[in-house]
Amino acid sequence: MVQAPDLKGRVIAITRAEDQARETADLIERMGGKPYVVPLLDFSLPEDLSQIRGFLEALRNGEVDCAIFMSVNAVRYLLKGAEVLGLRAGLREGLERAVVVAVGPRTAEELIEHGLPVDLIPEEYSSEGVARALRERGIGGKRVFVLRARGASPTLRGELERAGALVTEIRVYEARVPADLGRIRTFAEDLALGRIDAVIFGSPQSVRNFRRIMESLLGTEGLRRALSHPLLVAIGPETARALHESGLRVDLIPKAYTFREALRALAHHLSASSHVQARR
Repeated sequence: MVQAPDLKGRVIAITRAEDQARETADLIERMGGKPYVVPLLDFSLPEDLSQIRGFLEALRNGEVDCAIFMSVNAVRYLLKGAEVLGLRAGLREGLERAVVVAVGPRTAEELIEHGLPVDLIPEEYSSEGVARALRERGIGGKRVFVLRARGASPTLRGELERAGALVTEIRVYEARVPADLGRIRTFAEDLALGRIDAVIFGSPQSVRNFRRIMESLLGTEGLRRALSHPLLVAIGPETARALHESGLRVDLIPKAYTFREALRALAHHLSASSHVQARR
């Protein structure tokens, strides 16, 4: 029987917030690898909750035709904002009157865990996938609200507006550089010493933070040398674009844009590379 590719002995860096990295770290361990959590993102509610308030009031008034949740955090921080504002009551009923889109299965699971509806998950877990799925349903003239982080890519809004939708983006959370950079400094040293086999990026913001922090710690030339060894994995086209725009290469994009699929694709890639080297 042919053994499935694994990550045995490989050190895989996960550029996620600490509280979101555990599931991916467990997967890496089950595949024989060594997870290395690099918390390049720290999340919080916006100081100004007026956009969240406006969305909740629009829901209550039946003025939302479609609500798009672009991440697990979009769900969590909408709920946190609703609690802070004292507007949690009626949230589910409001969403039940709209078409609720989850960008991917984990976001859908988060909605369902909180008793909230999910009407649509696109085949491709990305802005392009969401836009394509909604165009197929007919989105012209619909009032569409996109719940996401401050500073997110304008791709989805542009695609939906070109399809005739009336789009409002709701900034339900902010992604910042962590205040404590101690662990990140240790990671930079390990990266420079060639101890990291792959770095997985799950969002454009994680890419931008990585480039900014690593370059400040290692210098431009030092970062270039440090990245000569590890594979750089981008989950989705927007993350890949952010790598290219940051002057970094993209070695691998999984077919399905999830951390689980990224690990499978990485294991297959490393296995194929090992076989090629063994034949030489």
